[in-house]
Amino acid sequence: MSDTEIPKTITLTSDEEFSCEFYENDQLKVRESKKQEHVFEIESLPSNLKFYIKPYKIKPLVRINNLLVNYGLAEITPWDHMIEIDLQRDFFDKYFSNIITSKQKYLDIDTQTIQEKLGLTKLDSLITEIEDNLK
Repeated sequence: MSDTEIPKTITLTSDEEFSCEFYENDQLKVRESKKQEHVFEIESLPSNLKFYIKPYKIKPLVRINNLLVNYGLAEITPWDHMIEIDLQRDFFDKYFSNIITSKQKYLDIDTQTIQEKLGLTKLDSLITEIEDNLK
């Protein structure tokens, strides 16, 4: 994902058919009948998105711009009857940051170590050393 990519579509997918109503900023945008996959276009950002689902208690897979996301890391609120997302322009940056923070907590390591392990540290001195050796 590039830094400039912004969320444009939401896809909800389930093994079983479900109907779905899509509200963007409390305005009904789409009412769809039963099917296994629903695709919605986002009109503006930031937006509060609500997807009312029947039958209740279905937790469909959620894709944002075709990227399968984790409910917790994407800060998606699942209800018995609805999925709610507060979607911002910087969603992908925040999602990536949440992944890093989650990994850091799981591995119980400090910020510098996780960034080194994931290759997120600046390597200016190493690059300079390599360039000097190539001269």
